[in-house]
Amino acid sequence: MDRLLLVEDDAALAEVTAVHLAAAGYQVEAVGDGEQALAACARRCPELVVLDLNLPGKDGVEVCRELRARYQPSPGVVMVTARGTDADLVVGFDAGADDYVVKPFAPSVLVARLAALARRLGGRGATVARWQAIAVDAAAHRAVVGDVTLALTPTEFALLVQFVRQPGVVLSRRQLLQDVFGTSNDGYARNVDCHVTRLRRKLEAAGLTPAPIRAVHGAGYRLSEA
Repeated sequence: MDRLLLVEDDAALAEVTAVHLAAAGYQVEAVGDGEQALAACARRCPELVVLDLNLPGKDGVEVCRELRARYQPSPGVVMVTARGTDADLVVGFDAGADDYVVKPFAPSVLVARLAALARRLGGRGATVARWQAIAVDAAAHRAVVGDVTLALTPTEFALLVQFVRQPGVVLSRRQLLQDVFGTSNDGYARNVDCHVTRLRRKLEAAGLTPAPIRAVHGAGYRLSEA
């Protein structure tokens, strides 16, 4: 049973959501603000976090950034936002969120997004893969460029594994949606672009300039040399 932390300041919504998550098989702890969320993670870091963007005190962006900085591997994070605009999504993804749902949402939608994220986390049990200076160890959820360890979210890591295992192959957005995000809904294509952009930045920061993940116009992305 996956441990799940629900961070939601609306007590009524938190209660209803927690009931549905527990029915889906999660071991749920619910808290109402960012400080309580960080304290709960310090006691026992969960595998998954459902994190409201707008919280009293520390907001969801601050909490997500601290989780990414404190824990490696860090928990999978689904951000909950009231608006779902491109600006909100970019802010959430830049903070390290793996996925998002927009209020109001059906509990079944949240459960489906969490199940897809849990499958990405489950990919940690695979073998080591390498491409040039990049090595990914799925069992340890560790990726390195030479001697530099990359601080990746679960989704960024899952994307990198897909690229390293299939160098030179053009991976379409739809294929990445299915293999990484567990959905064929083209409405989530923006997720792929945001996460690939963040992954490329981290590869460049580790010394791979320009990043070897390249956009192929009208087709998708490919891991290849310049």
